[in-house]
Amino acid sequence: MQQLPLGNIVLSVAPDLMNLLTSEERTLDIVLRNGVETLKTSDVKEILEAVIQRSMNHSLYQ
Repeated sequence: MQQLPLGNIVLSVAPDLMNLLTSEERTLDIVLRNGVETLKTSDVKEILEAVIQRSMNHSLYQ
């Protein structure tokens, strides 16, 4: 297992998607079961979707 900030994951796999994240989201630690080497762009998009959705839901309650 490997734990990395989301920003590092996005930069290494799909840097063009970095502008979708806030600075807070970029610093979130993500645990990868098989490391960043095995990730595909579609995997990163799925992670981004979950993180953005979580952020949106969290902001509704504040």
